[in-house]
Amino acid sequence: MATSPDSTTATTGTRTGSKLTRLLGNFVLGGALIALVIAVMSLTLARYDIIDKLSGFRGFMILLNPLRVLVLIAIIDIGIALVRKTAISWKAPFGMAISIVLLLVIYTQVIVPGGNAPRLHDITTDVDDPPQFATLSLREDNLIPFNNIEEWRAAHREGYPDIAPIVIDKSPAEVLAAARALAESKGWTIASVDEESGHMEATAYAGYIRFMDDVIVEVTPIADGSTRVDMRSVSRVGLSDLGYNAARIREFLADLQAV
Repeated sequence: MATSPDSTTATTGTRTGSKLTRLLGNFVLGGALIALVIAVMSLTLARYDIIDKLSGFRGFMILLNPLRVLVLIAIIDIGIALVRKTAISWKAPFGMAISIVLLLVIYTQVIVPGGNAPRLHDITTDVDDPPQFATLSLREDNLIPFNNIEEWRAAHREGYPDIAPIVIDKSPAEVLAAARALAESKGWTIASVDEESGHMEATAYAGYIRFMDDVIVEVTPIADGSTRVDMRSVSRVGLSDLGYNAARIREFLADLQAV
């Protein structure tokens, strides 16, 4: 039985389409798996300080555009299969799913918070007279990206007008003891506690990478017997903290009031 030229052309086209979709599917799945390995390795190595924190973070963030490309290629691959009525390989959808999950992590954990948070990494309840570190060291480039402390103060007031000291109706000694217990319960590393000056310093940790942020809690007696509590939380690296330091101060002071 003779085969018509149209039938032969259709068969050849189907085979070509199937081969193309297989190649694209393999590319998408392979790229997604490589991206997943890079993401997990970069973040985990940074978490345990095998590589420095910023290198691990950058290794993760560099995946943003490649992941976007993989999703686009997967869509094209599925589209080709639908138009040519060939079987859709599981590889393209699966690779696209991995890529989308990684993109969602990047967007929800970095891009969206970073877009909503002021470009600050040093947050305090008192911008006019910030608590000063005595045991831990303030980073040398702490004012970046500002030219002077007045620019930082203006940006802080604009970005975080709600960050302010609180007053607790207890003695400074009671409040400082409660602050230390609360910090320890949150997994912070206590650097020093000076009951005489009402000053505590500790290191807190942010995100999966566990970026280190240095924190001060200061208690000051008020004439009526209550206590004013000030805080400062400073990232050791980076320009923006994605809002972690401000969130930490809000949460800590709210928890301290509730103790």
